[in-house]
Amino acid sequence: MFAVTFVMASLFYSQNQQINLILKNLTLYFLSFLLLTTTACKPRKKKCSRSYQIEHPVSVYPVKESYAIGDTIWFEPNFSDVFHVRYNNNFDGKSFNQTITLKNFEFYPTFIPFKKITDTTVNLAGNNVSGWPSFEAVYQPEYTQYEMYYGVQYVYKYTNSQYHYKLGIICKEKGRFVYFPVWTVFPNTNMACLAGLNEQDLTPECEKEIITDICFPINKQPDGSHLTNYHLYEQIMHPDPAIEGTNIEFYKKECFTFIVK
Repeated sequence: MFAVTFVMASLFYSQNQQINLILKNLTLYFLSFLLLTTTACKPRKKKCSRSYQIEHPVSVYPVKESYAIGDTIWFEPNFSDVFHVRYNNNFDGKSFNQTITLKNFEFYPTFIPFKKITDTTVNLAGNNVSGWPSFEAVYQPEYTQYEMYYGVQYVYKYTNSQYHYKLGIICKEKGRFVYFPVWTVFPNTNMACLAGLNEQDLTPECEKEIITDICFPINKQPDGSHLTNYHLYEQIMHPDPAIEGTNIEFYKKECFTFIVK
């Protein structure tokens, strides 16, 4: 009797072991299948952190050193949604070039400001007199725009894979002026997710990306030069490279200097 009971117990134990092995294999198979299908349907972004520098080319025309009262000057940022950018890897500090496409992206806030040069003993930042009252704006009704202390805050219009804006100014008063397009971020606000350098969804492969700077090259020529009247700025302001440093490049490429007589 004991022998029969032992045999039956052994068979029962063996069957249980086989069942447990089958269940274990089925569980592992199901989990593997679930993992594969999940990762295949929803690819995870690479763990990385990047800071981007982007260019918004601007045309200023007609290009002159001096304008007469009553003359009109046009300022027109116009560029494709394909950007050749410079980005920094925030983990190791290395920089790379990349081409990205940003469709209907809200680059905001952007400005067209003017300063009137009244003090040549300080640099451009030290000249705090607004040049805007010396002009009359020629607005295009299809754009969203707001008057500010130094000029106009505007929103790009996006059509046919192009970003564009256009503003004209009529010269009303004599003086020496500098136009310097800028983009900025306002801390503790949420304007187009750019404020406070918030994260952007710029490329599909990186999980954390921010725009740290937008440059506005003015009248950039095929040879890499810029029609900005820098020689005029140099004559008026006498910038010292030892003091100004990288600001010199900014004055050359992203500031348009002119006189109204």
